Amino acid sequence: MAGRLLRDLEARLADAQLLLAGSATTVEIQSAPAHDSRRVVRGGVFVAIPGRSQDGLAFIDDAVQRGAAAVITDRPVAASVPHILVRDARAALAAAAAWWEGDPAEELLAIGVTGTDGKTTTSTFLSTALTAAGLRTGLISTAISRIGGVQRAAAAHQTTPEAPALQRALREMVDAGDEAAVVESTSHGLQLERVGAINFASAIYTTFSPDHLDFHATLDEYRAAKAKLVARTVGSAASRARQLPRVVVVHASDPAVQPFAEAAAAAGLQVARFDAYSEHEVLINGVKAELHLAMPGRINAANAAAALTLVAAWGLPLPAAIAAVEAEVGPPGRSQLIGGTQPFRVIVDFAHTGPSLTASVAVARELCSPEGRLLLVTGAAGERDPGRRAAVGQAATGADLVWIADEDPRGEDPDRIAEAIRAAFLAAAPRAGSSLEILHDRAAAIRAAVSAAQPGDVVLLAGKGHERTIERRGVDEDWDEAATARSALSSLGYSPKL
Repeated sequence: MAGRLLRDLEARLADAQLLLAGSATTVEIQSAPAHDSRRVVRGGVFVAIPGRSQDGLAFIDDAVQRGAAAVITDRPVAASVPHILVRDARAALAAAAAWWEGDPAEELLAIGVTGTDGKTTTSTFLSTALTAAGLRTGLISTAISRIGGVQRAAAAHQTTPEAPALQRALREMVDAGDEAAVVESTSHGLQLERVGAINFASAIYTTFSPDHLDFHATLDEYRAAKAKLVARTVGSAASRARQLPRVVVVHASDPAVQPFAEAAAAAGLQVARFDAYSEHEVLINGVKAELHLAMPGRINAANAAAALTLVAAWGLPLPAAIAAVEAEVGPPGRSQLIGGTQPFRVIVDFAHTGPSLTASVAVARELCSPEGRLLLVTGAAGERDPGRRAAVGQAATGADLVWIADEDPRGEDPDRIAEAIRAAFLAAAPRAGSSLEILHDRAAAIRAAVSAAQPGDVVLLAGKGHERTIERRGVDEDWDEAATARSALSSLGYSPKL
């Protein structure tokens, strides 16, 4: 992209009511804005954002030495290059990234998908459904991306990407011929303004329950972060040209998401509802329907119904969308069946909160034979909301044999995490005859579960899903849950399913 003038960026920030003081210079910007000084190239703009452990202001000199033509901050500083002072550095980063990429979201039908659980699967279903209904649709999620029909694995431990990467991906979608974009919008992505410059055409709320309270501090703050998606559902130029209604889709039987529906209605948005009464009977935009998904369980039926509800609310061809969704195998690490010659099922699932693990255990239990048992490997992350540990322990009582293994201990003592889960498990009246073992080595725990499995059993490996690393003491250890499960099966003489 050809260079652009800094004063044009200042005008954009002023339009967004972010600009406090500008340089009014004709400096030419030659590259995309960056919030990491190590990514600054000559002629770029460095946006100094406050982080959890480090402050971007400390890296201004490094950015200038690397060739930054200007810096943007939310506090006054002395800088040797033109300086723009803004009200909110994170919002300014999003606005600058959108400006640099030419506002690709305005050329797309962008749909935000949020909720405590089910975001990634719902996002995947929605990309599939809209494409089948006649809108070629890209996808940005924590597990995979789809751009121009090409699917790629997402970066390890990615939530919603930072604004420059997100806006770049949206531009790539436009250039590749995509007409719509599904953006999984996490509470972090909403609170930290990573999606701040996107005018969403519609939105989906899957579920809402306490989570991420290490980051949001209180449930009200977490709820407020999720509510930002309603405020951002204002429509794009592309949606206005197609005369599509602005729709907010919510779970009909989850009272916790109703405040978002009320906020949407108050803002003049259309509210559409979905539900799942069983694995096969769902509610799609107020109409009961049957689904026969490749992904098992009522929870996945609900995720599919959420996606199809938007298709119906937009008046797009629903039969084609349903057929495509029924054939969708889903993203990696979500209700992922590990096929093979073993006489029991093995499932890899990302379930890492109490509600999601409860739902995943219910799905696995449905797949057990009448005499079969449920064997569970689970855990909880370190340096994250400690409330998850009790919730995971309570949810684990739905299994017969449980192994507590390391998930992402980070800098915390793994014993402390595991003991909190064990205490909650024992306090929650586990099933008669059940047992729990702490085995920190996750590969060893998976081998133990697979070795103990008998015909008709189900082995559920929960917590890691698609993630490709285990974070421990500042080191990212390579990890592949599905591959580890296959290796354990192979060591017992079972072959992959051809």
